[in-house]
Amino acid sequence: MIYKKLSSLSEISKTQLSKILNSSSGLKDLVLDPKLIKPLERVCGIRWLKANYVEKIFKLEDDIPSTQNPLFYFIYTNLSMFKKLLEQISLRIKGESSTVDKYHIVVIPRFLYVFENMLEEMGLFGIVKLYSLQWQPIHLDQGILSLEIPNLYKKLFVQHDLSLLPVYARSLWHLNFVIGKPKFHLALGQHSLSILKQLDILYENLPNTDKMETDCGAVILLDRNVDYVSALLTPSTYTALLNEVYGINCGVCEHKSMETAEYDNKFNPLLKKEPVQIILDSTNDSVYRDIKNRYFTDVTEILRTLTRNLRKEGESSREMALDEIKKYVSTQLQATASKTKYLASHLDAAQTIINNLGHRFESQQETEQLLIQNKNKSGNFAYLEEILATENNAQATLRLACLIAITQKLSDSEVRSFWQKFLHEFGYHYGFVHSNLIRAGFLTEDISTNLPNIVSKFLTNDFYVNINKLRQVPTDPNKVNLKAPTCCSYVFGGTYIPLITQIASMVLCNTPLNEIKAKLEPLGPISIRNEQGYPLEVRTVLLYLVGGVTYSEIAACNLLETLTGCTIIIFSDKIISGNDMMQALISNN
Repeated sequence: MIYKKLSSLSEISKTQLSKILNSSSGLKDLVLDPKLIKPLERVCGIRWLKANYVEKIFKLEDDIPSTQNPLFYFIYTNLSMFKKLLEQISLRIKGESSTVDKYHIVVIPRFLYVFENMLEEMGLFGIVKLYSLQWQPIHLDQGILSLEIPNLYKKLFVQHDLSLLPVYARSLWHLNFVIGKPKFHLALGQHSLSILKQLDILYENLPNTDKMETDCGAVILLDRNVDYVSALLTPSTYTALLNEVYGINCGVCEHKSMETAEYDNKFNPLLKKEPVQIILDSTNDSVYRDIKNRYFTDVTEILRTLTRNLRKEGESSREMALDEIKKYVSTQLQATASKTKYLASHLDAAQTIINNLGHRFESQQETEQLLIQNKNKSGNFAYLEEILATENNAQATLRLACLIAITQKLSDSEVRSFWQKFLHEFGYHYGFVHSNLIRAGFLTEDISTNLPNIVSKFLTNDFYVNINKLRQVPTDPNKVNLKAPTCCSYVFGGTYIPLITQIASMVLCNTPLNEIKAKLEPLGPISIRNEQGYPLEVRTVLLYLVGGVTYSEIAACNLLETLTGCTIIIFSDKIISGNDMMQALISNN
């Protein structure tokens, strides 16, 4: 079973990590960037670290922990954090008699050439040992792989920093040793083509897998900016909405109870979130398995039904005879207790989703449906100005503006009106966002006015012609069955089918390659490699999204998997939402 092989990837990561830790004998302490705690728990866990002579684990803070043990720092590839860490170490070693084998920095997924230069400039070369650790893809849930590297979308598509692009190719090369080398590759988008070329170099210069038979028939690579719409539309499925409201980190949805203000900076009432801790694992949480990809209104009905069933089970146990109670306790009670705990968490989460999104969910979806169908331009812009004034949410406002930019044109006066109101509403310190939007491909620069002209580059590619050619829009969204879906557009309420799902569908249905190429060429540079592997002999497809994948796309691919009887593995650098993308655009670090 391919899922068992994917679950075993953590064992390879442990071997990589063990080699680094064993570079220093005896007891040692770890200092972790807080963002790395959850992924590291998935890779190895505390018990394994203790077995590998790790005595204490600290969070990375402003001060270096007081300890006699060697220190292993774990950070992401972040130059400013690395520099700050070196400054801390530089100050500390002035008061130490011996620094031999004391300081180690592990950079995930890789350290850059400039890191070594900085070590030398600060006089720490030889004192601080530097390591790269690119762990294997983390198997978050059945058929979902993630590198769990944050901010790669921003690096690639906003900052145009390609320093970490080789990480994608190397992760695919590593994966081939476990599941075999696919005979068919399709890449769409500039970065995806570069990854395919880098993969060729790895095949030429490094050892190849000795697996004769492959468990995977095809790899499909897709750049995030080729299908922005799937990340910008408001999702309709439970897990996707959970990510919208709470945020999910490394397959864990966690929110602790805390004292918060009742009103925001404009005296609007703040919507509170119920404390939850949900591990999104279908194999252990049977409640989550039943509801993860369901249309949200259906989820609330299922949770009510499960609650009633558990209540009936509790009532029936009171009437049991002694031997029946004994059997019930030994066989069912623990499972019932676990199910009750899971159910309570999902009920709290569902209620929070309703409280936070319910007031605008229908009107938002209605507007988005009109955008995808190219209807009611003036009304859509009016709705954008409405949420700009009422929501006090820069991310939500910018997200809808970007969706309009991709779908419908705006006049110069509408653009000027929106941008001036946005800066007035949220602050002129967001002036740099205009440049980020241009870099990310949402806007084109209007040289005559020096104001953002919200006309997406995708409009020149006939957005509506392309989505109709690829059949991404159902003929009648109202006829899409949302409770028992047979159309992948249900993930957006029947509005739109994610592009990656349609490409996978064409490949799995043996659509002629020249037809696939003709349909996809208008969207960006494309490459198809077919080593006599098409039509697919092995009906397992690996979908690799460069710059993040959404839970909506995962749900759509899961439905396609059910409808076609194939196996689909979804792989990316991070699972994101539209809010994460907007945060990447409006953050200045």
